[in-house]
Amino acid sequence: MHKKIIALAVAGLAAAPAFAQSSVAVYGLIDMGFSHRSDNLVSGVKSRSAIDSGMANGSRLGFRGTEDLGNGVKLNFVLEQGMGVDTGASNQGGRTFGRQSFVSLSSGFGTLALGRTYTPQNVLQATIDPFGDGTVGKISNVYAGNDRVDNAVFYTTPNFSGLSVALVYSGNTGVTAANENVGNKGDQRFWAIAPTYVNGPLTVGANVHRQKAHDVDDARTEKVWDLGASYDFGVVKLAAMVGQRKDGSVADLGTLKIHDDAKFWMVGASAPVFTSGKVVASYVHARDDRDAGEDWKASKWALGYVHTLSKRTNIYAAYASIDNNDASSYGTSDALNLGRTLVASQGDRTAYQKGFNLGIRHSF
Repeated sequence: MHKKIIALAVAGLAAAPAFAQSSVAVYGLIDMGFSHRSDNLVSGVKSRSAIDSGMANGSRLGFRGTEDLGNGVKLNFVLEQGMGVDTGASNQGGRTFGRQSFVSLSSGFGTLALGRTYTPQNVLQATIDPFGDGTVGKISNVYAGNDRVDNAVFYTTPNFSGLSVALVYSGNTGVTAANENVGNKGDQRFWAIAPTYVNGPLTVGANVHRQKAHDVDDARTEKVWDLGASYDFGVVKLAAMVGQRKDGSVADLGTLKIHDDAKFWMVGASAPVFTSGKVVASYVHARDDRDAGEDWKASKWALGYVHTLSKRTNIYAAYASIDNNDASSYGTSDALNLGRTLVASQGDRTAYQKGFNLGIRHSF
């Protein structure tokens, strides 16, 4: 009898974690270095040199957790704050968890998430771009995309032999807090569909999304599509991407989307060198046909190097140069989420046509 009691007690202890397995982890990334930009499009502003944060990747501090609910179902959450390590200030407009904040349920039927996180367009650009959509070499210096979406429902299908599909909908992308008031017609509807196929060295992805503000009767609908692919041959990894954005409006959408009919394409490559290094390069061309009849064009080439010091630490260098026509004013921003600027009309001083980064990146 005594042995039976012990056996039952041991069995109970062994079974308990199946209903109580949970964990919370603190993680982060620190990205700091030297930034130099020159050849400004504003008269009298020639160059800028500084110690900057978040050049290759945004510096961040986050919390993520998971709980096993049993029967193959898990609850997950992420709370992630962006910060400028050079100043200690919060990024993303001072939001407490501006980079990501969501809760999700995952199972064999896929993953359903609620909250704020990256758009499929942002994920696709970061996946295909040899620069990871970071440093002065990133795609978004000449083709700014939608980084994140608020108040959203995200669903990602299970992986079917390498194919998965992300679906996103938001009744209000949350540009301003006031837009969340009941009955406010300033709410911005957003939806996206993004299939991705990964098979060994091959990655192919696409993104289609729409965004519309309801604050005025003639509010435009932003229509975007992107297609990208990469193939790793071992000695070199080749990448290409094309996209189009139509009918974006600053007044209506209240963001940096200042394109009327913008098209872009990118070709790039990365190759391992030595035992712990990687060379990256890309060429991007963008054209924007605007309502006023202006024809904005720009071409950018970039070259970079990443050297791995450990599993969590690397150093990097990148140089980029942009050739604008008379109407355009694209700049080599190395700060995330800036993208393209209208120097002539806004008096903005971030459109430097040449840029250089040298930094160190550590994750924990």
